[in-house]
Amino acid sequence: MPDDATATVAKPDDIFDETLTMPGHLLRRCQQIAVSIFLAECREFDLTPLQFAVLSALDQHRSLDQVRLAGFAALDRTTVGVVTRKLEQRGLVSRRSSDKDRRSVLIALTATGKALLRRALPGVQAAQARILAPLRPDERVIFTEMLGRIAEVNNAASRAPLRPS
Repeated sequence: MPDDATATVAKPDDIFDETLTMPGHLLRRCQQIAVSIFLAECREFDLTPLQFAVLSALDQHRSLDQVRLAGFAALDRTTVGVVTRKLEQRGLVSRRSSDKDRRSVLIALTATGKALLRRALPGVQAAQARILAPLRPDERVIFTEMLGRIAEVNNAASRAPLRPS
């Protein structure tokens, strides 16, 4: 609650209207919209944003165990497991036991996965452009920087923080 003595507390009748403008609520709505746009732009590739993030991380890092892949993609281990099994069924990734630790599963991008990633990239880029289309070019840069700052500063609060190393 602000220290300002003139600050007012929302009346029960105003709570819904106030909720609609809360940053968390707006971020959730924007996430829904972003996923919808991504799915529309990448329909022909049958690819979700999470699958794209996993394929991108594997493209960058070759082969990763599930825990490290989760950290690079900012996903929880369970979600990474579900996503990689689906990608494996499609022949986009391979999974094998680690030579160093049999309990650890190494996941790698296949040639088919790499080719799909390359073909899907223009659709992914088009999705990003559509998401930011309501903003002026200068606002797009500022907005993206602000989102990055929010994500970075609050990373530890995430149930699945980004762990880039």
